Amino acid sequence: MKIIICCMILLIANLGYAKIIKVGSSPVTSSAALYLAQERGYFKEQGLDVEITDFANSGAPMTLLLSKGELDVGAGNISAGLFNAIASGQNLKIVADKGSLDKNKDYLALVVRNEHLKSGRYKSIKDLKGFKMGLTSLEGVSQEILTEKFLQSVGLKLEDVTFVKLAYAEMNLALKSGFIDATIQIEPFLTKAQIDGIATKVAGGSEIYPKQQSGVLLYSPAFMKDNPNEAKKFMVAYAKGIQDYNKAFTENIGKEKVIGDLKKVFKYDDELWQKMAIVGLNPFGKLNTQELKIDIKWYENKYVKKPLNPELIIDESFTQFAQESLKK
Repeated sequence: MKIIICCMILLIANLGYAKIIKVGSSPVTSSAALYLAQERGYFKEQGLDVEITDFANSGAPMTLLLSKGELDVGAGNISAGLFNAIASGQNLKIVADKGSLDKNKDYLALVVRNEHLKSGRYKSIKDLKGFKMGLTSLEGVSQEILTEKFLQSVGLKLEDVTFVKLAYAEMNLALKSGFIDATIQIEPFLTKAQIDGIATKVAGGSEIYPKQQSGVLLYSPAFMKDNPNEAKKFMVAYAKGIQDYNKAFTENIGKEKVIGDLKKVFKYDDELWQKMAIVGLNPFGKLNTQELKIDIKWYENKYVKKPLNPELIIDESFTQFAQESLKK
């Protein structure tokens, strides 16, 4: 009897001190698979206790907390701050896709204020010259790469436009007020701007940069070192969330139920859900490695003072584990 009681005490103690996996996420639809994994109990299936905190700006604040070990997982866009942290010795790893561009999956797109379309000020991409545009960071961000490619396609440079720093959630108001003229907008704000008559999508992101790796999952050094098994299990649960999202929005399998679960997190109306562009989420969270390496070089050339080795930044072992686990 004493042995049983002691075992129960030990079990309760262990459960009581089970690690809470702390996740930082940008509250946009490219994070849908993460929230599905949470809402549908996939993390619990893997024996994980996951706590998700939303970040309006997912760049520098999230990178700092990951570096300090105060976050285990980061889900956001790519920025120069991430690579400067890595160059300074932080062993952060890009481990999975959280949003990439593909045909018919333009969840990032170039939008222009409707007034410029009505007046004729904007007729084609070359008319971006002299515009004021929004960026989520003025110190290097994936959104800037996409903007540069649009400009280069018509012989323009980044210097031909003026940039102001705004969160995605602030950009529609800035477009409506005339504070900015155009921007690369993300879902759901992309579709909301059009429904509200504020701005119009003039080009999809994949038209100029197919397969750009815009959003990623990051693991902190401490999470990978101290909890390697949990890091693998986390990816399995996340990959199941991706499967559900893709089945719903590309195959129309269980779509209403998926939308119902996501509505618990994203308070969008039905019109928005039906009109939003699909997010590119690769099966099992696999990264578009080739495009990611190209972008890492772009950051190195423009914003990072030290050389970057993509082989030390990208870790595909976790998505490989998820693929092997879910194919059994």
